Amino acid sequence: MSHKSERLRKQERMEITIPTLVEYYVTSKRVKGCSKKTLIGFTSNLGRFIRYLKQNQHSLKLAELTIHDARAYISSLQGTVTKYEGHTMTPAKPGCTFSPQTVHKHVTTLRAFSNWIHQEGYTKQPLFEMLELPKLPQIKIEVLSPEEIQRLLSVINPNTFMGSRLYAMVVLMIDSGLRAGEVVGVKLANMDWERGVFKVFGKGSKERFVPMGGTAKQVLLRYVQVFRPKPARPDVDNVFLSVDGYPLSVNAITQIMKRLAKKSGIKRLHAHLLRHTCGVQYLMVGGDTKSLQMFFGHSTPFMTHHYEQLTDEHVMAQHRKYSPIDALGVSPRRFGNGKQAARKGDSWTRTQPN
Repeated sequence: MSHKSERLRKQERMEITIPTLVEYYVTSKRVKGCSKKTLIGFTSNLGRFIRYLKQNQHSLKLAELTIHDARAYISSLQGTVTKYEGHTMTPAKPGCTFSPQTVHKHVTTLRAFSNWIHQEGYTKQPLFEMLELPKLPQIKIEVLSPEEIQRLLSVINPNTFMGSRLYAMVVLMIDSGLRAGEVVGVKLANMDWERGVFKVFGKGSKERFVPMGGTAKQVLLRYVQVFRPKPARPDVDNVFLSVDGYPLSVNAITQIMKRLAKKSGIKRLHAHLLRHTCGVQYLMVGGDTKSLQMFFGHSTPFMTHHYEQLTDEHVMAQHRKYSPIDALGVSPRRFGNGKQAARKGDSWTRTQPN
């Protein structure tokens, strides 16, 4: 490279702004094939960072950006914030707080953006390489018990259009572990009824085959053959349709689950909990993590091993329910009142070493 072109390149690096780089970055990710949801996430998170810099009257030039600016920004996210700021559809909500998971996503976005800037030659090293990831709380997920699954299904009337669709949806999600976005995307053309498998497009537009059990197959066939409405257009081939024949949205699934949670009394119910329940139940009845990873669509075993930890929680819950000593009916009441025993001076207690 000539000295002149190197000088021009250096001048460009000194003058280029963060908004311009964000535009380049999102374009490169779009060309790479990232999903629309991923691109929206990048744009939203980096857009908030740019607004923070503007509000603090900070220069938007890359040459004046430091890791201290990023740390101050993350610190601001951990305090009181205005949610949905700059959102085109949802009004801004001041006086809110972000969850640790949301803050964590903002940090990973900044670090990925910083790495890309470095790879493109705009910086000598990633600016935010040392930006610390905040610790995430270890939340224990309480999956649905067999009794709760039965209760869930018992409040659904499978002899109506709405009930048949919901019954088939819940059974399929618990049996095959589908995400909400995958449920609404299942197509009739991708169903292999004879083999009991179907094709879905998961995260990152990854295609995979998912198995279903005999019960799920029967319930789904009943909905399709008896209750599924006529599609509104010839190109609509989705399995689950609205009453007027259009594909359901992910938001529709969310609202359906909220109503089902209220009706069943299982307040913690949401679509992804059915996926967690599927993973735990699959391992509990003898399934292995390798096959679970494959039909769940996990690219690495890391997330699949998470279900082994959930299985441990389920085992402990089952023990509390079916404790051997509790089942024998042994009651501590036969030992009398503890305070009275202490006053009388229990001989066993008096003979024990200090």
